[in-house]
Amino acid sequence: MNQPSNPEIPPATAFHPNGPKPATIPAALASDDEVQTASNTRKRKRLSRWFYVLCVAIASISVVVLVVLLVSIGIQGHSKISPDLVNNAHSELEPEQSGMRPAVIGSLLVCGICALAALPLGIGTAIFLEEFKPTHWWLRKLHGFIQLNIANLAGVPSIVFGLLGLTVFVYMFNLFGQIQVNKPSGLELFGVQHYYQVLSLEPGQTILIPQTDMEQKTITIDRPIQGMDADGNLFDIARWDRKSGPKPTDRSERLRTVKEGAVGGSYSQREWYYFRLPFGRSFLAAGLTLSLVILPVIIISAQEALRSVSPSLREAALGLGATKWQATRDVCLPAALPGIMTGAILAIGRSIGEAAPVLVVLGAAVAKNGGPENLMDSAVTMPVLIYNWAGRPQDVYQQLAAAAIIVLLIVLLVLNSVAIYVRQKVQSAS
Repeated sequence: MNQPSNPEIPPATAFHPNGPKPATIPAALASDDEVQTASNTRKRKRLSRWFYVLCVAIASISVVVLVVLLVSIGIQGHSKISPDLVNNAHSELEPEQSGMRPAVIGSLLVCGICALAALPLGIGTAIFLEEFKPTHWWLRKLHGFIQLNIANLAGVPSIVFGLLGLTVFVYMFNLFGQIQVNKPSGLELFGVQHYYQVLSLEPGQTILIPQTDMEQKTITIDRPIQGMDADGNLFDIARWDRKSGPKPTDRSERLRTVKEGAVGGSYSQREWYYFRLPFGRSFLAAGLTLSLVILPVIIISAQEALRSVSPSLREAALGLGATKWQATRDVCLPAALPGIMTGAILAIGRSIGEAAPVLVVLGAAVAKNGGPENLMDSAVTMPVLIYNWAGRPQDVYQQLAAAAIIVLLIVLLVLNSVAIYVRQKVQSAS
């Protein structure tokens, strides 16, 4: 049965392109001109093409500048690219034979410390901020305050983090004593033994005497005292003077005998795990300072990766009875791992090229021509060595600086390639 029509609604009018415009069509469409529409379309397409050309031009300029820079560095430093550059230590006496082996080792160790400190802390912070958001009003305010500060820290200049690392890690607010040269400072926890070193009658051989008083820097052998052999066994040191007769002829006896009144200086024997507070100008302090630099980047990138995980995955896990931690550990983290690793790769790549924080913490000196021997030992890094060489006027150092930049780029590319390969393997496995 047909429904009666509403008298308040006007009857629908059939639309025809060449017919009259219906009264219900907006005025802008009713007065639309086909010529004007075509003109607007051409204008939009022209603007789109111009924007595309502008983007390509900007990208091309950036690539050209990068290529010119790389070619310039390659031309200047290609003569110094050789195995000796990586195998030899830097030397001011023989700059032609100078290399950067200690700097490569130092940079890798500093970046290793940086990664070990920053990755667990950054990823854990991102999980806490993103997956365990508080519900209480005050805690939500605190959560927002922390989130805002992390976002601001990502834009702080690295030199500021260097000053922070100098205060916190190097000196620790002078809570454990100030670092002094040739003096045990702060709180030495383990990995060090202090001795006096005295010359024996055997030429070139010394006797170690355990040091009990750290304030006494020298010792005079004018009384019976015990020394220590290479195996750590104590023995009584024999004393000899001209009045007592000729020197002993037996080598083992000469190794245990010193001149009457001989003076010995203090000597510290440190193991690789030597640890003290504060850290001083050590590569450990430099690595921890660099971890502060990249920590905001890792937190933000990990948070973005966790946000990209589909909420349905979390809801499905929680619906099956999993706790929030189980859903995070077994569902969210595996899904977000590629994004987290991408942020970590970019952050570690930034840390290996940072010079300002390392200069503040370790200083600009490159006198050390070997790798670190213990956790509290200093180190030379590649950016600092390049800074030192580039500041010298001689041509040989300019060539060495250019060659060192090439090596730094190669090391960075290798590290990134390895990290990308690991990320792909993890992504395919998950």
